[in-house]
Amino acid sequence: MTSVNSLLTNRNKMKAKKPRFQRQDANIFKQFRGKWRKPKGIHSKLRRGFKGHGGFPSIGYSSPAAAKGLTRKGFVPFIVFNLNDLEKIDNKLHVVVLAHSVGTKKRIELLKKIKEKKLHIFGVKDVDVLLTKLSEYLQLKKNESNKKKDKKKTEQSVKDGKNNNESKVLEEKKDESKE
Repeated sequence: MTSVNSLLTNRNKMKAKKPRFQRQDANIFKQFRGKWRKPKGIHSKLRRGFKGHGGFPSIGYSSPAAAKGLTRKGFVPFIVFNLNDLEKIDNKLHVVVLAHSVGTKKRIELLKKIKEKKLHIFGVKDVDVLLTKLSEYLQLKKNESNKKKDKKKTEQSVKDGKNNNESKVLEEKKDESKE
């Protein structure tokens, strides 16, 4: 069996040659660009494979089976949702991908644990920079929520104060009318 490195270099060469498959009439309609739809028209030159009418995706453009799903450096992406998932990772085979559904607090915990274990993270150049950004963001959100709570409390106290004053005035009027 060939080594992973040779498969990756082979895949990169094949991807460099692979054309950008564009939908029929992508040069005419702006909204068609960047999307592929199989042409189904009877007279379609693209469907019939005429020269000069664009390429058609086929199985021949695919990556080698052993290199499919690997990152450019040859690691297998491993999606992490919690701290227990980090225990299952092998640093020589896997690269960590933090799940999108993980919140900021848990993301900070995971990043600290990843830094401690010296694991690879996909799409993150510097863990320290990301940690500082996330902690600043979290602190900013806390400050905003505290400001909103304080504002709401002051509004409520002002409202309660007005209601108390109005009720006192009404009681005084009732007392005066009875006398």
